[in-house]
Parts: sequence; C-alpha cells; structure tokens
Amino acid sequence: MRRIGIILALFFATISYAEVYTPEEVPNPKSQGQEYYVSNPDGILSDSTVNWVNGCAARLEQETEVELCVVMLESIGEEDAFDFAYELFQRWGIGKKGKNTGVLILFAGESHDLRIMTGTGIEGVLTDGICSKIMYEEMFPSFREGDYDMGICLGVLAIYDVCTDGETPEELQAVRSVTNRGRYGEEEDEEWFGWSVTERVMIGGAILFVLGLFVLGWIESIKRCPKCHKRKGHEIHRETLEYATYDYDGKARVTYKCKNCGHEFTLEERIPKLVHESRSSGSSRGGGRWSSGGGGSWGGGSTSGGGAGGKW
Repeated sequence: MRRIGIILALFFATISYAEVYTPEEVPNPKSQGQEYYVSNPDGILSDSTVNWVNGCAARLEQETEVELCVVMLESIGEEDAFDFAYELFQRWGIGKKGKNTGVLILFAGESHDLRIMTGTGIEGVLTDGICSKIMYEEMFPSFREGDYDMGICLGVLAIYDVCTDGETPEELQAVRSVTNRGRYGEEEDEEWFGWSVTERVMIGGAILFVLGLFVLGWIESIKRCPKCHKRKGHEIHRETLEYATYDYDGKARVTYKCKNCGHEFTLEERIPKLVHESRSSGSSRGGGRWSSGGGGSWGGGSTSGGGAGGKW
C-alpha cells in the first residue's frame, strides 16, 4: 500500500506539473500558416474554440486590418504578466507595420493573470477602460467557473464588436454553437423540466460518456484484425482515395499489420473535412489540424503597453 501511495503521489505530481514558458519559447501560431492566430500549446482551449477564434480573427483582420492574437499558457513562472505580454508583442510584431493595429490576449492559468495589450494605432478604439471592462464583465465570470473556452470567445467577440463599431456578423455571435453553452439567453434557459444548470450538465455529461463508450467500442471493433480478432497493429501504408475539402469528407485506404499475428489487412477510413473558416490561397492543407504550407508572419506592428490586465 505504501508503494502504491508513492506511485500515485508521483503520478499526480507529474500530471499537475505546468511547463513554464518564456517569451522566446512560446510557439508562434504564424509558423503554422497565415490563417492561425491562437497559440495553445497546453491544450487549454478546445479544438473547436481554437478554430472559431482563428476564423474570427482572420475575418477581423480582413475587415479592419486589426491583428488579434490569443496566447494560452499554463504558466509564465514568476515573470510579470505585463512584461511578458509586452516582450511577446514586440518580438512577434503583432499588428500592421506603421499602423500598429495589433491586439494580444495573454492568458496565464497558474497565476490567474490575463492581459489585453493593444498596439499604438488601436489604443483610441480599444481604450484601457474598454479593455478592462471586457475582461471583468465578459471574460472573468466564465474564467472563475473554469470555462476558459466561453471566456475567450466572449472576449474575442467583444473586441470584434468594438473594432467593427458594432457590426459583428450573426454567425460569429453564435457563441453557443462554439462551446455548446453560453451566458447569453440565460433568462429563458433557467428551467428545463425542473432541472438546474448543474443537473443538466451532469446528466448531459453522463449521456455523452455512455455514447462515447459505444462509439469507441464500434471504432475499435471495425479496426480489429480479421484473422486473430485482436486490435489493429501499426499502420504501414496509406493511400488517399478522395481528398477532404471544406464541404466534404475525404477517404483513405489504410493498410495495417497486426502486431499479434503479423496479418496485413486494409480498411477504408474517413478523412475529416477542413474546418477553418479562413482559407489561405498561399497554403496547402490536408485533413489535419495544421497547415502544411510554409508558414506566415505577423505584420510588424508594435505597442507602447496600452490595454489592461488583472486576475480572475
């Protein structure tokens, strides 16, 4: 029992360890392609939220020349959040050169720090007071509940709304479709068959968990070796039959070799359709998360440290 306790302690200590970043070590999203605006190396945000923010930021840049960057980190150690954000902003050059229309949202989970830093050319629109209001009224309530996806979505929406003078498209306002939940419309959503929000979340989670088990079992069953009926071994060959597009899934023929008996067998698998709202004419993408192009870059802007910061 003592050994088990030690092992469990080491295990939880390992999974609770947060990598500490310096500005030099933060992955620049533009290295993946021009249509990427979110650095999420610790997986704090869900994939759907990252995709939505990328699309929203691309649209904002196209309409207003404002470059919006979101950086989500578990820890920046003992470094001051302002200094960290300032150095990162200047290092990457967020915003258009000469116009300095950049906005950086820096999230540090371990210290509960949030900074919205603005370029000198956007300070008259996104004033310090407006940035503070966005943080405390739109983002922090969700952060305090552990809902970082919703907090970031609401913050990005607010920034978009201010920069476009209230002309936010309806499809971007549908935050509920991004995170499957939302603060907007709570008045008409307080009661559902007499269940509270917490009860609905628990029931919904249980249903999704059971469905997930069925789906996982089905996926595993169709990929078992047809000879020995063990789970599939390693992939040895993949042939794309139909390339994925923004509208349709693709298809691939994949050959596996069973690790148990050595039997080789072939399956046809789906390639998920492309999901990013912004399409870059200079990049080439397959069915994965990242662009296979040569990367992109920020516009070369700078900041004088405008914006706001705080802790939730």
